[in-house]
Amino acid sequence: MSSKIWIWKNVPGITGRFDDIIYSSPILSSSQDVLLYFGGDIQDTQENMKHAGSKTYIEWSLENTAKILTISFPKKHVFLIRPSRVLETLSYFDNFVPSKEYGIPLFCPTHNALKHLQELLKFSVNRINTYNTDKEFTHLNIEKAKLTLVGFSKGCIVLNQLLHEFHYYQNKLDPDIEINNFIRLIESMWWLDGGHAGSKDTWIVEKSILESFAKLRIDVYVHVTPYQVQDSHRPWIGEEESHFCNILRNLGIPIKRTLHFTDKTRSLQNHFNVLKVIRNYTQ
Repeated sequence: MSSKIWIWKNVPGITGRFDDIIYSSPILSSSQDVLLYFGGDIQDTQENMKHAGSKTYIEWSLENTAKILTISFPKKHVFLIRPSRVLETLSYFDNFVPSKEYGIPLFCPTHNALKHLQELLKFSVNRINTYNTDKEFTHLNIEKAKLTLVGFSKGCIVLNQLLHEFHYYQNKLDPDIEINNFIRLIESMWWLDGGHAGSKDTWIVEKSILESFAKLRIDVYVHVTPYQVQDSHRPWIGEEESHFCNILRNLGIPIKRTLHFTDKTRSLQNHFNVLKVIRNYTQ
């Protein structure tokens, strides 16, 4: 079964928020597995990258990344959520996390990122089931979905905001049953070489937030390259990543962490190549 790719513009989430979504169908007989991806700076649709300073990196357009992820996760319905703003080559995920210039995140207890993600997924699942008239794959039921969340580079700020929101909802005096049920659908989270232009908060290191995260028993995958974690001009990235992993391990989470390309010169190309090499860790 070959994958099909659709681009849906202005998909509605919570009131007043809309995102473009690139969807790639499974290439193997699917179950209820769903992957949600948040990409990095430079990454945009193929059409937009043709006309920007990013055309050198069109290999990593969102459509091409959808194909890469579908090969790595052949049974999953793959959704790439395009940044709500792209200024030159900088990505801003305003609908998920507030940010300042250059897309530097301003994390907060809640920005309704989880609720927005849930609404985007509901709409997308309904659209897929409507298209699926020839029963090419199993009817998707969002209540039975198994979610994998993947952040690459700048996109990791969305995963980090979700950690803040996990903590917020766990400590809410009046539990939000619908959101708590949605959180339970998340089986794994993948941080792929996270980074942004700020001088802190590339990785979450607040113990209270990570304690709340650990209670969820979500599988954690960390794949990094020297481009980020061995950058002598930004030493805090490697330090924070080490703290993040160590805190989770001490909390009993069997985090799967891999450092790639240690035998190669630090490069932006190998930063992107982490998107391909994870396929060796997905089976």
